Amino acid sequence: MKLFYNRLVCFLEALVCLCFFSFFVMVLLLVVLRYLFNSSITGGNEIITILFVYTTAIGAALAVGRRDHIAINILKERMSMRMARHLNMLQLALVGAINFALVWFSFPWISQTGDNLMPTIGIARSVVQLSIPIGCGLAVLFCIATAIVVFEEAKTGGSEHSKNQDHSS
Repeated sequence: MKLFYNRLVCFLEALVCLCFFSFFVMVLLLVVLRYLFNSSITGGNEIITILFVYTTAIGAALAVGRRDHIAINILKERMSMRMARHLNMLQLALVGAINFALVWFSFPWISQTGDNLMPTIGIARSVVQLSIPIGCGLAVLFCIATAIVVFEEAKTGGSEHSKNQDHSS
């Protein structure tokens, strides 16, 4: 499970970087076209908005999935490892539950409003609205994977991260 978790993190971080790079190139291209050639790309601003929404959704899922939160590390220093683990599991359960609810309730909303077309580029709004179940679904997946990794580490007696910190001190 730890290998799956690490590969998922790497893949999504690469995807976010690709979105940011595309975002940057598109903004740069629009600025150059507008100010040097008095032209533009039809729908360019909407494409940038769509990239921004997906980057935010995937980035939020990554933030949920990161196991090296500063708050968790501070808690581990101030309380017993068992109590910190229980608090971590509670946090994962609550974040997973709210994201699952968002996924669940987003589909009826998308089915009602997703057929409306975006004015400039003429694609369905559901293309953008799907970022909600994708981002929240990834957050749920991260919560489950993180909980499994934390549970496995508890069974084996600790994390590699904390063992590496002990050796470096």
